Amino acid sequence: MQDGQAKGPLPLRSIAIKGLGPTEAASNKLLRCIPSSELTALRSIGTDIELKPRQVLHHWRLPMEHVYFLENGLVSVSAKVESSRFVEAWLVGSEGMIGAPSVLAPDDPTPPHRRVVQVGGTALRIPVAAFHEALHDLVVLRGMILRYINLVLFQTAQVGACNSLHSVKQRLARWLLVAANAMDSSELPITHAVLAQLLGIRRASVSECLETFEQAGIIRNTRAAITLVDRAQLEQLACSCSGLIQREYDRQIGCCLQE
Repeated sequence: MQDGQAKGPLPLRSIAIKGLGPTEAASNKLLRCIPSSELTALRSIGTDIELKPRQVLHHWRLPMEHVYFLENGLVSVSAKVESSRFVEAWLVGSEGMIGAPSVLAPDDPTPPHRRVVQVGGTALRIPVAAFHEALHDLVVLRGMILRYINLVLFQTAQVGACNSLHSVKQRLARWLLVAANAMDSSELPITHAVLAQLLGIRRASVSECLETFEQAGIIRNTRAAITLVDRAQLEQLACSCSGLIQREYDRQIGCCLQE
């Protein structure tokens, strides 16, 4: 650690006070919020890789070897509910990182959840050990990671409440909106079968809801992709959870991008 740097995590509000503008060289929104010197240091220990659909980044209860900062694409983090069945707990796109447990509990050899690429893309991959060392010196990055983990905690709690109280149609609309925001795209290359698996509902229910959305002119639906045509109408059909998640993202991460 360099002389004069703080030894503990940077307080969340102090990141905004620094007035650091977005780093245009990064596609990942967390990395766009750190100074170029920190981004250069982080890239020096990482590797740019391609992510392929259905690629497993972390297996359930196996050690984490890498963290990933998504530049594009979509990754689902899923909880195990039966011996061979997983249901999505939260989504990660270019707004976040894969590997939060390695920050919260670096000595845990068997972290929970499985992380699977749902939409292919690219990412900066960094070995966990090197990432831990970097966090000691990269204080702005450390603060952004804490903000993001706070966002993940909120998102998982909100999704859990949503799944308990809201209809399949509302939950599906919420998922489409959150995924589109995470990807910064209105086109989601994902199938009905994958959606059903992620949401823990029947495929027939997914197909029925999507057909209703398409007939209303809200989406355009093909075998391998869903395109949002009328996002405003989709927001009206969804429960309030997608809006609450987006507002929390704006509060934790989006505010730094606007400086």
